[in-house]
Amino acid sequence: MSLPSFRPVIYIIDDDDIVLWMFEELLQGADADVRTFSSARKFLDSYVAGPCECLICDVKMPEIGGLEVQQELLRKGSHLPIILVSGYAEVPLAVQAIKDGAFDFLEKPVDGVVLLSKVRSALERSRQLHDEHMARVTREARLALLTPKEREVAERVVDGKSSPKIALELDISVRTVENHRARLMEKLHVESVAELVRLFL
Repeated sequence: MSLPSFRPVIYIIDDDDIVLWMFEELLQGADADVRTFSSARKFLDSYVAGPCECLICDVKMPEIGGLEVQQELLRKGSHLPIILVSGYAEVPLAVQAIKDGAFDFLEKPVDGVVLLSKVRSALERSRQLHDEHMARVTREARLALLTPKEREVAERVVDGKSSPKIALELDISVRTVENHRARLMEKLHVESVAELVRLFL
């Protein structure tokens, strides 16, 4: 059974329909679904995180601007890469946006080649973040299988302690430590201490 392939998604928010159309045209070569929004609220109300995506957002818009969109996404714990776009040379805004985690900040008029390059980089970053998140979720699910005592033993094995040392610290027999070690290695599907250490990193 093959895994589903996810098509990248590019979101664009701008209150100017001509700009939305222009960005859509410039991103024809991105091999992604392009979804446009004329207001930030419409985007925020409908947005569901995906595995490979990015957002191009105008800074100056009625009601909710690009920086507010960025802040709202951050409050929700989103890691959606954002490329902010402004028609003004606003260096302080750009600096603040980047500090807050924006992927990039571009000035209008936007060069199509530059935009496409930035979008491809943002999509790649999104894919990396998604993979890292899924790896963390999988790791936490595996570690959740351990009993509290197995977790204590595992943490001490990872610290490089011998079974006799662990037995002394936990006030149990060496044989019990070895039994816990065998069970936890089986539960976590690891065959060596090195694999166990990597799981706890």
